[in-house]
Amino acid sequence: MTGLLQLIFLLANLQLSLSFTTRTQLMSPQQHRHHHRSSSSSLTAHQSSSNSTSDDNTNTPPAYTFGLLTDIQHAPIPDGHSFTGNARYYRHAMEAAAYAAQHFQEERVNCVVNLGDIIDGKCADVQRWGGEVDTTTATTTTAVEETSNGDKMIVSVGHDAIDNVLQALSVYSGKILHTYGNHELYNLSRDRLAEKLSIPFTLEDTGDLVGYYTHLIENCNQNDEEQSSSSMKLRALVLDTYDLCLLDRCPDSSHKRHRAHEILSANNHNYPHEENSPEGLEGTNRRFVAFNGGIDEPQLEWLRNSLEMARENEEKVIVFSHQPIHPDSTWPTCLVWNYDEVLDILRSYKDVIIASFSGHAHKGGYVRDEESGIHFRSVEAILESSPPIKTYAIVDVFEDKLVIRGEGDCLSDVYDIDHTKVKLKV
Repeated sequence: MTGLLQLIFLLANLQLSLSFTTRTQLMSPQQHRHHHRSSSSSLTAHQSSSNSTSDDNTNTPPAYTFGLLTDIQHAPIPDGHSFTGNARYYRHAMEAAAYAAQHFQEERVNCVVNLGDIIDGKCADVQRWGGEVDTTTATTTTAVEETSNGDKMIVSVGHDAIDNVLQALSVYSGKILHTYGNHELYNLSRDRLAEKLSIPFTLEDTGDLVGYYTHLIENCNQNDEEQSSSSMKLRALVLDTYDLCLLDRCPDSSHKRHRAHEILSANNHNYPHEENSPEGLEGTNRRFVAFNGGIDEPQLEWLRNSLEMARENEEKVIVFSHQPIHPDSTWPTCLVWNYDEVLDILRSYKDVIIASFSGHAHKGGYVRDEESGIHFRSVEAILESSPPIKTYAIVDVFEDKLVIRGEGDCLSDVYDIDHTKVKLKV
């Protein structure tokens, strides 16, 4: 595997060097909008919301810049398809992640955000999906069971797969903020995710681990000559949308699993026999499937408190989560179960929140919430971009806008943030 990783890094660096040369010669970051299209449809193309300021900051460096990637879903198996027939490129995804990390390093972004699903659920049974694993070289972190005749059978390579992706991302030397999705939970416990992804899980009174946290982004990576004079303070707020869920929760003792069971029983007639099927459900009710989750009251209270503190400290906030929050930014089958409760809280802090970024939906989507002005963006997945396409984004944060520099299949766009200038009476 070490030899394979070295080859991946070599190819990624070679391709990136050629790409950087071409990109520098042909366009500036502000011109890098070749994917942009205007449309009223949030799921097929993104709509611009900043015609008035799109060229105002041509020579002004951004206050912050961060890298963004999602749904890598690497697995050591041949290319395949989702259960709905979408092509997936499991091995290429890790090469694309290495390429993105090198680009982030070259750009000296302030931080990188991984929106979850760093490995695929199929790591839990690679042999079923055509992968080959040498049982004689299985590591201590590879789940191994003995068959009835004493032979060793590898059950999951999820631990090694996630280590390999993290090694690919390590080309970037700065801070990486991770959230997690359903596919990590098909392979690893939350305890292991805490170790591997440095997610600061909270042990709640129920005895359940939940991975929500904030991070004040430091403006320390840019070149001195490109340093912004902006006084903006920017905080990342990372939600755990698998707070309430069935996955990796004890069936006997977990309060949150019991709540998840009640939610699915009440809202999906296919449950529990076809727990991942939305068949027969209509509209946003299609979100009530077992590969989704919800946010419990302690985290909702933490969210309110964190946003109130950000307001008091005159910080701006960008919200990150695996599952999308706004129903017009994604397919109904991808929504957080109690998205409406979360959305109500976010709307109450429209003077603080610039945008919300999520993964999970794979094809991407966008809407600017009419009530609050907050931008909700579902980011396109690395996994479903065919070689040699490498999909990720670099986001520039200015005082008056966000500039999304999409790579590969990720659409570029410019978002006004004038809604944050309005002072609310509190």
